[in-house]
Amino acid sequence: MKQRFFLFAAMAILATLTASLPAATIDELTTTVNAIGLDGQGYPEAVEAVQALSKLDAPAIPQILASFDDEKPIAANWLRAAVEAVAQRGRDAGSPLPEATLVAFINDDSHSAKARGVAFQLLKIQDQAAAKQLIPSFENDPSLELRLLAVDRLMQEAKGQAESDQKQAAIATYRQALTASRNANQANDIAKALKDLGEEVDTSEHFGFVKNWHVIAAFDFAKGDGFDAVYPPETEIDLNARYPSKLLDEIKDPAKWQPLTVEPGKRHVDFNQAFAPVKEVVGYAVTTFDSDEAQDVELRWGSPNGTKVWLNGELVGRNRVYHAGDNFDQYMAKVKLKPGENTILVKVVQNEQTQSWTNVWHFDLRVCDHLGTAIRDAKP
Repeated sequence: MKQRFFLFAAMAILATLTASLPAATIDELTTTVNAIGLDGQGYPEAVEAVQALSKLDAPAIPQILASFDDEKPIAANWLRAAVEAVAQRGRDAGSPLPEATLVAFINDDSHSAKARGVAFQLLKIQDQAAAKQLIPSFENDPSLELRLLAVDRLMQEAKGQAESDQKQAAIATYRQALTASRNANQANDIAKALKDLGEEVDTSEHFGFVKNWHVIAAFDFAKGDGFDAVYPPETEIDLNARYPSKLLDEIKDPAKWQPLTVEPGKRHVDFNQAFAPVKEVVGYAVTTFDSDEAQDVELRWGSPNGTKVWLNGELVGRNRVYHAGDNFDQYMAKVKLKPGENTILVKVVQNEQTQSWTNVWHFDLRVCDHLGTAIRDAKP
């Protein structure tokens, strides 16, 4: 919402501002835009910079695009507005940026994924045939936006093969599409199509959801204080230990660890199923994840409950949010695995809400690279 406000406000001011800036290079102008803060810091200067960039001619487009930073989405949106203004004026004047220049920019994957996506959209406006010819090359592209197009093309090809009674060819093409896919909706559609062809696919395995855990419950929610309360699993992992638990009719035993393996085709670690569907409780899940080397990865998880996540004893994520969604890759933490065994601990907090849709008490978690490609546990 805040990003939209800033962008719309910038465009409104852009339409009315007439003051000129001192001579400045394109790099200086884009640096000014990239300096804008999440709270609007640097906003007036960025507005003037966008105005100046928008008055440039089409040959400046690649340099503006090259300044995009995927870690600065607000600035990227502002720069995109400038690029689109320049491109539109060039087309209106009959002097658009040459298609070959756009193709060269798109094919250089050292550029920002967002910038390459914008360049592709500009190419599509100018020459749909040229844009279409590029799509097959995006199958393993680091831009998820462009990769999505290539996977969709494969899915359409496979669909045509299936409709032409080329079953084995369709299966092979769908599997090729699945290998390239990093989008949950696409992967699910591919899995459904393969199932219709008699092939079973487990998308939870494709995305690398961790399936083997030990879980323990139930500690006290304590009117909300349980989220930050330090219960024993946060200070020691002893799978043979027993601890005092919250007094519940449904769970009478002391809190103790028990193994849990997520069923094929599913991704959720379900505390209701492992223990009982109860309220105002805290549970933990722990697993070990082996890595052949030190490597930068992302932990991605989702839950309708409050969560905290630790890697090797270090807190890497906390989300005190209850029953506001349960999305694929809902939360993410960039972390570094050490060589050998790594310990992942997840705290899952169920609150006091009583509506039927708040009865869920679960989470899912996977280990992947920055594109969402699954990284597998290196255990033998």
